[in-house]
Amino acid sequence: MVKYFKIFILALVHSIKNYKALIGLNLFVITCLIIFAHLWQATTPKMGTAHLHPDRLLWYIALNEWVLIALPIVQRDMEQDLRSGKLACLLVRPISYLGATFSNCFGILCVNLASLGLVAFIFTYWQVGFPFHFFEFTIFIILGVIAGSVGILYQMLVGISAFWLKEVAPFNWIWDKFLFTFGGLIIPLSIYPDWIQQIAFCTPFPGILGQRSSLALDFDLTQALQIAGSLFWWGIFAVVCLILLYRKGLRILHIEGG
Repeated sequence: MVKYFKIFILALVHSIKNYKALIGLNLFVITCLIIFAHLWQATTPKMGTAHLHPDRLLWYIALNEWVLIALPIVQRDMEQDLRSGKLACLLVRPISYLGATFSNCFGILCVNLASLGLVAFIFTYWQVGFPFHFFEFTIFIILGVIAGSVGILYQMLVGISAFWLKEVAPFNWIWDKFLFTFGGLIIPLSIYPDWIQQIAFCTPFPGILGQRSSLALDFDLTQALQIAGSLFWWGIFAVVCLILLYRKGLRILHIEGG
């Protein structure tokens, strides 16, 4: 565990030093919030969603974009490790490749969440105020970190597909579109037709984005605990799939001679 912790610390330091990338991410999240702030004010009355207050909806969008933009693009790095032959060199190290990759990404995630959260939440507070209790907002932060961690695991699953497809673009495209749609990135899942909601809640996407952020619309501690439990089990499922697929992928790598 000490090795993984050191990788986590190195990723933290590297991400902090790479301040130009953080500035770009923050400018992007501010742009998204400005667009959605005006969009919801104009469309909420016309969509029959008058019960959803535009101020709360902006917080919903902020919590979604906060986690989504903070996720490191680990799947492309894993693809590059395989295609360049770097993975074969990493395998001789006395440390798990999957564990090291997750530790590195978690360090990047923490810096991104801290930076983006500071900017996005201050901007949203400036726009619509702060309609929450401190306890509720603390729950939002904790669930955001958990959701980001689970998001990393599933993006690593996308990266694992490089063993078979050689490039992750197809699965990455599918992942993004499902995350945006079933995750309720732009509009809450409660507005969706019932049959789409039923499909969505059979996937990890709502927990990563919309279901978690919907607590900003109507906070309920019981629901927050259910979301945390759902994210935990989806995370366990992702870890098991990662281990099994990684082992099969290594067999392919060994057969092909690295």
